[in-house]
Amino acid sequence: MTDRPPYDLDRFPDDAGRPRPDRRAPDPYDEPYDERYDQRYEQPHRPAPSDAPPAHDEYEEYEGYEEYDEYDDGLAAGGGAGRRRARSDGPGGGGRRLSTILLGVLVVGVLALGAAGVWVQRQVNPGGSPGEPRTVVVAEGSSSSAIGEQLAQEGIIASSFVWEWYVRINGGGPFQAGEYQLADGSSMGDVVATLERGPVPPEERAFTMPEGFTLRETLARLADPDRGLGLDLAVMDELLESGQVRSQYQPADEPSNEGILFPETYRVEAEADELAVLQMMVGELDATMGGLEVESAQDRFNLSPYEILIVASLIEEETKIPSERPMVARVIYNRLRGGIPLGIDATSRYEAEIEGRDRGDIDFTSSSPYNTRRVEGLPPTPIASPGRASIEAALEPADGPWIYYVLKDEAGNHVFTESNSEFLEAKEACRDAGLGCG
Repeated sequence: MTDRPPYDLDRFPDDAGRPRPDRRAPDPYDEPYDERYDQRYEQPHRPAPSDAPPAHDEYEEYEGYEEYDEYDDGLAAGGGAGRRRARSDGPGGGGRRLSTILLGVLVVGVLALGAAGVWVQRQVNPGGSPGEPRTVVVAEGSSSSAIGEQLAQEGIIASSFVWEWYVRINGGGPFQAGEYQLADGSSMGDVVATLERGPVPPEERAFTMPEGFTLRETLARLADPDRGLGLDLAVMDELLESGQVRSQYQPADEPSNEGILFPETYRVEAEADELAVLQMMVGELDATMGGLEVESAQDRFNLSPYEILIVASLIEEETKIPSERPMVARVIYNRLRGGIPLGIDATSRYEAEIEGRDRGDIDFTSSSPYNTRRVEGLPPTPIASPGRASIEAALEPADGPWIYYVLKDEAGNHVFTESNSEFLEAKEACRDAGLGCG
């Protein structure tokens, strides 16, 4: 609205447009009335038609209102939709529709992902209690993927596809071939844990073969169904005599199999037969001697590996005190070097056994190579099955000048000496103590 000078209301025209009479007192300083002045600053009052639209500011509160434009009328006349489209689409109308579509797509995607996640989780962990465990055999050379397909086909897991990704992400495999106890409907985590532990070992039997047993005693223990395996004694004899069971350290022309069945605790499969058991025991001896580098004895003692086995069998029979084994070995080597008969009574007891006599029925006058009181050198074969400790002692003898040892007490300790007089005194003390010194 244009600013105008303030006038008294009495000077505004009345409703009929006539000038109001001037009721003010005359002022000598008033300027003469100029009708043109009013014409410049005053507009005649025109009553508004009753059908006129409300003032413009009343429409400002309506969103999307647009002022009238003849161009709009032209569009409306031509297509009939211009005006309506302008109002319906209003500011931001198209953007809202796109946002709604995108929101819908997002919601559908989230729901789909959620459903997929639930499905995968059910494949990984079906829930509920699994079935009864049963035997599943994994073939040799099976890959993790092949195992997954097999387990899915047998109902152990729900999906081989999920299994492959589960193993890739969480780790697992390769898995060993063999028998496993698995239950239908198991979770993949439980299945992987079972496979990682390895296959169920086959049913086994265990037995212990003591050190110092002769071949006859060893075979009798294997034939014992309670303390051994209940094997057939005749079958074992035949296998040994036929040459099917041999140690790599036996001389080719040596018929005796004494000392080659290594004393140890063994576990064998339930269906293991006589040949399998005997070969296992001989194989253990060969592995032990090879690990101890028994071939080095040729340069160190001028003894073959088989002769080291003989020395070890003598040590095994002469003492059960671990600390004395290397000392007994030194006495044997000192006597061999000095050309002195070994004088080991255990060899004569062995001779009585192989001749069919009682072990106590010793003939010290015999010319048998096992009569080491009269015959120099080592006996021709081992006289028992030595354990690892005795083989080690034969390869690592103690340092000392001793050529005698005599039993000192009931615990099995010995007196070691190089003096003949001390030997005779110790032997007399042994007789007095009733320890069996002859």
